[in-house]
Amino acid sequence: MSGSNGSNGAKKPSSEFVQYHFRHAIGGFFEFPTANARKILPPHLHPVEPHHGQSVLSVMAFDFHKSMVGEYGELILSVLVMPRVAPGEPLPRSAFYPFLLGTTTKDSRDHAIERWHLPHFMENIDLSFDAKDDGIRIAAAHGGKPIIDMNITPYSWEKVSHRYQSFMHDADGSYMSTIIMESGFSENEEERGDITIHPHAFTKDIDRDNVNTTPFRELWMRDGLQTFHPLDTLASAAV
Repeated sequence: MSGSNGSNGAKKPSSEFVQYHFRHAIGGFFEFPTANARKILPPHLHPVEPHHGQSVLSVMAFDFHKSMVGEYGELILSVLVMPRVAPGEPLPRSAFYPFLLGTTTKDSRDHAIERWHLPHFMENIDLSFDAKDDGIRIAAAHGGKPIIDMNITPYSWEKVSHRYQSFMHDADGSYMSTIIMESGFSENEEERGDITIHPHAFTKDIDRDNVNTTPFRELWMRDGLQTFHPLDTLASAAV
């Protein structure tokens, strides 16, 4: 049975740093209606609006080749949200609320649900990466039916170490993790990429007809390392 799921029971957040090595990580930022974003977000999170009435849908795909659960691909749908700011701490480049993830293996899915409280599509997806000098295209599908096709283009490359925040929310509570991305990095706002969001159970929460299919920002990371900091608990478990 297809669908999404979160943690199956309250667990103490891990105190460990967890690392994932990837060949490619790509992302596109797409404007979509704030009304749609607010339906997705829990009440304590607020969407970022590049323009009034328009929020940001983030679509990211990872090609992991080394992790504690082996090699796998991952597709992430998120809403950009206002970051959590604390005195003396560096600001993140962006903050995300991932509202659905798909993975190519059960082990990676179980790991992310238990450790990170992330909501998942509960069957394996197919995810392919086609990288060339002038761009990289991903194709995600499930059961022979397409989910998302996305093309991201490069600009100039540099080595970076970037800080992000990820917010999680399920029946057990609300959480936040800092994520450090270290990799070769290219980012542009040239509007050369594109996305096709197909009708599918995976994309049911998105108002597909009102997503701007040209990304206003494209990013591509190569040969990198993703490090999750331990989870911070932001709220007590739901009663």
